[in-house]
Amino acid sequence: MYQLLFGAALLAAITVFVLSILQVVRKGFEFWPPPRASSWQSRTFRTLFRVFFVSLIGVSILDFNTNQPTWRYLIGTPIVLLGFGLALRWTNFLGWGNAFGSSDGLKIDGIYRFSRNPIYVITIVGMIGWAMLVGSWMVTTLLVLWACLYVAAPFLEEPWMRKHYGAVFDTYALEVPRYGSIRSIATYVMTKLELKVPPLAIVLICAGVMYLCAIIVAHEFAIPTGIRVALAVVAATIAAVILTAALMTFRRHQTTMNPLNPNNTSNLVTSGIYAYSRNPMYLSMFIILLGWGFFLGQLSAAFGLALYVVAITRLQIQPEERILKRKFGSAYTNFLNSSYRWLGFRQSTPSDAGSS
Repeated sequence: MYQLLFGAALLAAITVFVLSILQVVRKGFEFWPPPRASSWQSRTFRTLFRVFFVSLIGVSILDFNTNQPTWRYLIGTPIVLLGFGLALRWTNFLGWGNAFGSSDGLKIDGIYRFSRNPIYVITIVGMIGWAMLVGSWMVTTLLVLWACLYVAAPFLEEPWMRKHYGAVFDTYALEVPRYGSIRSIATYVMTKLELKVPPLAIVLICAGVMYLCAIIVAHEFAIPTGIRVALAVVAATIAAVILTAALMTFRRHQTTMNPLNPNNTSNLVTSGIYAYSRNPMYLSMFIILLGWGFFLGQLSAAFGLALYVVAITRLQIQPEERILKRKFGSAYTNFLNSSYRWLGFRQSTPSDAGSS
């Protein structure tokens, strides 16, 4: 059965390729984007895409490889959810009419400030996860064909865009890359996620990454199990002490403990554990992950530690610092200049902020 579905999907994809090539080599022939929503081109494309997509899902279910390493499921699943989840979100932002060839207005804001074709890019990311998750050569073949169509689609669409939007599109095309730069898209996504991802979620994600790294890039255990467990327990104990000290200090100063709402901070806390670290709670989380790394006993797990430092700094610490600097002015600036983000002894300054 799945061979028939594979054949149907393959035929639909090849048909789209042939019609697209005809548009390039035959003057006056139009296929994509369709000239009108009611045209034969629009109906044909929608039918072919539905046949391809439904058949691809059927092949994925019937030819699903259940004998794969666990890490392929653990990595593939979130990539699929991320890729196709963002693709749906960005398609809603673009408008389904625009997505299927209508001229409902040129989008140049939001994610479209960084990529002229973000839906194609992020869908290809989702396809990578799909192929990894299913583990079927048939599914991988179909996904590669789909990805090739998405890479080629902008070259078919750009003449149509210039015809409908003229100089506005030309200017936009000069300013924004066709597929986008990884750095600009990553910056946009990270900015959108600032103060929206709970630190505990970041810890859990990084712990999962450490586990996957330890499985995928494994080596012989150089440290006996007993020592690894002992180091993990020591790290967890130290982390618990630091976290408890931080929470008690916050409670004593009667200020918010919600990391997602630093605007609600009522007092600038610089005493107690905060004399040695501006972020003792995040430090304690790092130490917990360090203990987890000791327990796993694999050097490759250190990647998850580095990921945690980058993620918590970019998504939580830096936004907090900007908000607190605006809120407390010179007092917080003095605190920044005389303290350490992670750990260290406070440097004495004439204008030490002190506790509030």
